[in-house]
This record gives sequence, C-alpha cells and structure tokens, in this order.
Amino acid sequence: MIHHFNKRNTLVFFLSAAAAALAATPLSAQDAPASTADSTAALREQIRQLDQNLRILERKLELKEDAAAAAAKKSPVVSIDAKGFVASSGDKAYSLKIGTLLQTDGRFFIDDAAPNRDTLLLRRVRLPINGTFSKIFTFNLTPEFAQTDTAGNNTQLVDAWVNARLSPAFGLKIGKFFGPVALESPNPRHFIESTYTNQLAPNRDIGLEANGVFAEKIIAYRLGLYQGAANNTWAESVNLADGDFTVGGRLTLAPFAAQEDAFPKVQFSAGFSYGHESASNGRIRTNAQQTLLNPGNYSGDHTRVNDAIEFYHGPFSLIAENTLEIWDLDDGSTITGLAWRVSGGIVLTGEKSTNRGVSPAEPFNLEKNHWGALELVARVSGIKVFRPGTDVDAFTYGVGLNWFINNNFQFRLDVEKSEFGSGVALRKDEFAVLTRFQVNF
Repeated sequence: MIHHFNKRNTLVFFLSAAAAALAATPLSAQDAPASTADSTAALREQIRQLDQNLRILERKLELKEDAAAAAAKKSPVVSIDAKGFVASSGDKAYSLKIGTLLQTDGRFFIDDAAPNRDTLLLRRVRLPINGTFSKIFTFNLTPEFAQTDTAGNNTQLVDAWVNARLSPAFGLKIGKFFGPVALESPNPRHFIESTYTNQLAPNRDIGLEANGVFAEKIIAYRLGLYQGAANNTWAESVNLADGDFTVGGRLTLAPFAAQEDAFPKVQFSAGFSYGHESASNGRIRTNAQQTLLNPGNYSGDHTRVNDAIEFYHGPFSLIAENTLEIWDLDDGSTITGLAWRVSGGIVLTGEKSTNRGVSPAEPFNLEKNHWGALELVARVSGIKVFRPGTDVDAFTYGVGLNWFINNNFQFRLDVEKSEFGSGVALRKDEFAVLTRFQVNF
C-alpha cells in the first residue's frame, strides 16, 4: 500500500509539473496560432487532457490496491511461534492451532509412611488441537498420551467439544470438557497438583452447556445438562448405568472487570451439580497423589456445591475455595464431604500475576543475565469425608517456588506436609517434595 501510494504521488507531481511548464512556455513564431484566444484554448485543452489522464491512472492504482487487499484477506496465514503452530484464513474466520503440553514430574517422600514411592513420571503428554470456523464456532480436541491408570493405559481423550458463540452473552457448548463445579482444573495456578477441593468434584464430563458473559464482562455464567461423572476422574466420565442426567452450573462476578489495571482483579464464583448418579466414586488422594481413601460403588442423589474467590493485583495473587458434597444413597445412608484450600503467591521479580500464570519481563538468557520470573507460593488445605463405615480427615500445608523461564517453559518445586486422622490408607503423616518441568506451546 505504501509503495503504490508513493508511486501515485510521484506520478501526480511530474504530470502536474509538466502541465504547468506547458502552460508557461511561450509559443514560437513558427507554431504561433492565428490568435491569442486560439492559443489559450489549445493550452487549456492540453491541460484538461493531462488532468483526465492523471485521474484515470490514479483510479487504476486504487483498483489495483483494492484487489491486492482483497486477495490478502483470502490468503491463508501460517505461523510457528511461542503460541504453537497456527494456520488461519486471511479474514480470521477459520483457524487451526496445534499445541503441546509436556509435564515431567518427580515425586520424593521424606517420610516413612510407605516404602518405594519415589518416582519420575510423565504426568501429562498432550497435543491440544483447537480452532475456529465461521467466526462463531470454536472447538477443542485433546488426546492424552501419558500413562493414565495403574493398568498402563495411555492414549485417551481428555477434551472433545464444540462451542457456538452466538453472541457474547450466549453460547452453546457440547462434548466432553471440564465441568463447572470446581474453580480450577487439575492443573492449578499456584502448585503442581490440585488439592482436596478437586477431590470432591468431577474432572471431565460429557454434556450440553449454555455459557456467556455480559454487563461489560462483570457477570459470567455456565449452566448445563451432563451425563454425570464420578469425583476426581475424567477417564470414566461416561456413565450410562443409571439413565439419569446431572444438572450443573457456575456463576462468576468480576466487579472490576471493566476497570483499568490499577484496580485489583477480583472474582467471586459459585458452582454446583445435582443428579441421581450410580458410579464408582473416585478415590481421595493427597496433594502428592497418594491414596487416602479407595473408591466405592454408590447410587443416590448426589449434590455438590462450591464457592471461591480469586484476587490478582500486581505481583500478588490469592485463591480461596470450598467444596461440599452430599450423597443421599438409595439405601438410606449418606456420604458427606467438605474440602477447602487457601493458596497465594508473590512474584519476586515484580511481574504481574494473573490466573494464567506469569509472563516474564525478561525471558531467561544467560548472555544477558536475564533469569525469567520467580514466584513464591504457599498453600493450606484440608478435607473431611464421612462414608458408611469409613471417615477421612487430612490437613496439608506447604510452600513452593515457580520459575517461569519464558512463556513456554516452567520449573516448579513444592514441599508439603500432610497430617492424617483416622480411617486413611496411609497410617503416617506424609512429607513430600514434588518437582515439575513443563513445556507448553
């Protein structure tokens, strides 16, 4: 566009100068017209023709530029950068992104609660595929290649959904995705592993959900009908045994969403689910993923309620959350559970903390003496579960250090102590050190 614009200006300048020079040039005696009036008329006609030719050339250049711009909108754009592999149409109506998530964990136990638990493992190996079509529809397809159960099964489907964003205030999502009960997915913000509040909520479920934001992004909602999944699992989220469905949803209030960055980002939210479910309820685990309580087969009216608050301001972040579970079983007995957690962090290098993490102001570079971003975190959490014949009581506290090497690489170190009451599989308190190296594009 700039190139064509400069060419047009140059052409206008020279043609205009030529017309002016022609008008100012005296006629020789040999070429002189019969009268001064005829000479003036001829000059004016030549200038008019030059001006007309100039306008025609300008219009041709404009048409050429418009055609080039229209072609550019139709031309596909392909990029490979920190956001992964992205291909899109020129008008952004269609796009496809292929990403990578690789988490390599180390778990080391300083206690003597049980032998032979130290391990290195691939916690998650995923190739998320997501995109857009017709500017309205978005989709996500995420396979999992890491070992997902004790039988050694590997490849399974974590997410598979399509969302139709008909307007900012209303969209429809269908498929398999993270449910609305818990605040965070099992890949939490501050620590390596999620804590007890996720143990009493489903991980993934299959359903149809309405969602949207309105009031200048101050209010967001999710409300849906789901197949009904057991606690703390996504590999067994398909449950056709009871023939019933579960309703669930989440409401989020962000009072300062429309304000500038000078205001803290505070969010209040509440989630729930209710339905008659027949399932092998997920096992209760410690923050280091050790079994506290084995699953059991139950059937009855299952209710879950969750409330949470998030706070982000500058380098500071704080999250508090509670999950309550009540399962009125068909035999007349009741399962109840209450889990809670409070976690917080401060970015020691001063960068802004968000619910997506920290973006280093200076990515790691030894030659320039840049070290990325460092965040110090802490967490306390607890759980009490009462099942027929079995009770669980646990309290965990710990600290961690998150090193954001750049926007794609992280290293995390957590140290947590868990103290147990009666009724748990681990008879002694747990003292664990967890590490994680993560690659995420």
